[in-house]
Amino acid sequence: MEGTLLASNLGFPEGPVIMPDGSVVFCDGNTGEMRSWKDGELGVHSVTGGSPWGAVLGTDGAVYVTQGGNVPGSGDESAICGIQRVNPDGTVELLSSEIAGHTLAGPNDLAFGPDGRLWFTDSGTEQDPRAAEPATGKLFVLDANGGGEMLAERPNVYPNGIAFDAHGQLYWTESMGHRVCRLENGKATTFAQLSDNHVPDGMAFAADGRAFVCTTISGGLTVLSPEGEVLEEIFLDECATNCIFDGPTLYVTATKVADLGFGQTTGTFWSVETDATGGLPLITGKL
Repeated sequence: MEGTLLASNLGFPEGPVIMPDGSVVFCDGNTGEMRSWKDGELGVHSVTGGSPWGAVLGTDGAVYVTQGGNVPGSGDESAICGIQRVNPDGTVELLSSEIAGHTLAGPNDLAFGPDGRLWFTDSGTEQDPRAAEPATGKLFVLDANGGGEMLAERPNVYPNGIAFDAHGQLYWTESMGHRVCRLENGKATTFAQLSDNHVPDGMAFAADGRAFVCTTISGGLTVLSPEGEVLEEIFLDECATNCIFDGPTLYVTATKVADLGFGQTTGTFWSVETDATGGLPLITGKL
């Protein structure tokens, strides 16, 4: 499986979403924008400010976004870490910056769960030198009424990408732990332990149960079997950050550098024609 470069000179792209009109909308964590791509043309979908990291489409037509906070080196301190809703008219609302008494420190990726709630990772600030009091990574869930709960605390591992399988089971990546985890009976288990030259980020399930995991410094993506075994590496010679299926086509965001930084324009956007029949349908919802 080989990649085709669709766009370059982006900031730090992440969190692609397939829109009803066939366009792809994705976050740019360096510019505080949601970018759009359709028929070879780049545009700006909306402006979130700060550093948007992950996105998911709601049944209400809104795009729900994890707002990771201020871009390192930008000098801007106005962004509030939390969950944002980008409405179809482009207006942006902050839905939550605190859940169950926990202030959100670095919301990263998100997915609607089988219970209709919004599940997301918070990477924390343990790897952020700007943090006076580093916050540990966590898993959260947000209710439609604004309530929610902290599901698990995951120190020193940087919880990152998140997805549900065909059975409604929760998976997430832990970048500093070099692994993909699964929630079983309320406890975190290791689904796939990767080597140190794989730093997992976003992921997407194919309809056949394979997991396509962006593994950044590996230079692309790692394909896992439904049992967690490494099947294949897709090499882009870039740090792949997140992905989403549209039929057999996998759209991938990537950068030439592994870390976010103000003013960087090494981001890229790719398509990969896979041997999958398509992606596992995402669980839908709204808040």
